[in-house]
Amino acid sequence: MTYCLAIKVKEGMVFASDSRTNAGLDDYRSHTKMFTYSVGDRCIVILTSGNLSTSQSVFHKIENDLKNPKDGVNLNTCTDLEEMASYLGKLALENSTVSDEQIQGNVNFSSFFILGGQIKNQEQKIFLIYPEGNYIECSDNSPYFQIGETKYGKPILDRVIDTNTSLGDAARAAIVSLDSTMRSDLTVGPPIDFVVYKKNQINLDVKDKFKFDSPYFMNISEIWHEKLIASFKDLPSFEWEEN
Repeated sequence: MTYCLAIKVKEGMVFASDSRTNAGLDDYRSHTKMFTYSVGDRCIVILTSGNLSTSQSVFHKIENDLKNPKDGVNLNTCTDLEEMASYLGKLALENSTVSDEQIQGNVNFSSFFILGGQIKNQEQKIFLIYPEGNYIECSDNSPYFQIGETKYGKPILDRVIDTNTSLGDAARAAIVSLDSTMRSDLTVGPPIDFVVYKKNQINLDVKDKFKFDSPYFMNISEIWHEKLIASFKDLPSFEWEEN
């Protein structure tokens, strides 16, 4: 019941996540799946999918570590994004460890995380962090990461996104990707947490939260739908249709 994505292009990065945690016939619930931190010389965004209890425990531990810096590693003490990814991976592994009784209950306690951001005078980076604690970095050949219900929103990203894509186009592609996913999967829904980070600015000035009836989101969704239908009707006919 989650869809999150992060895109890295030369001009900056885009982060987006839905907020739906339950999608019963008469019971819709939501909770943010994005954690942002912009203090001093660093700007950080974390997205999560998987077991909500594990994810929130990790976010809570991150906040506690920041409030009690003498206790050890935190987002402020990490010297680079790789160290942050290792720190987050350790928290993910620790908080997904379960007892034999819980395992027998057939409940999956694992969570995936996406970590992205920049420290002043360093490169902007994005990492995908697995429940086992290991991670991989976003590359020029794979300039985006997705977690959760990824299949419906992937085609637009594959067609549009590369490292030379403008930041504006990357942001619009992220919205279309979320919109496409929400049309096909009711377990993914608004509000959409949305962040655009401009390279080397070390702040998160562009933050938004979209609902179905948010004017900009509605406009993008309607135009994309109309253009798709129009393009489909322009496709060439089969020979047997002409006959």
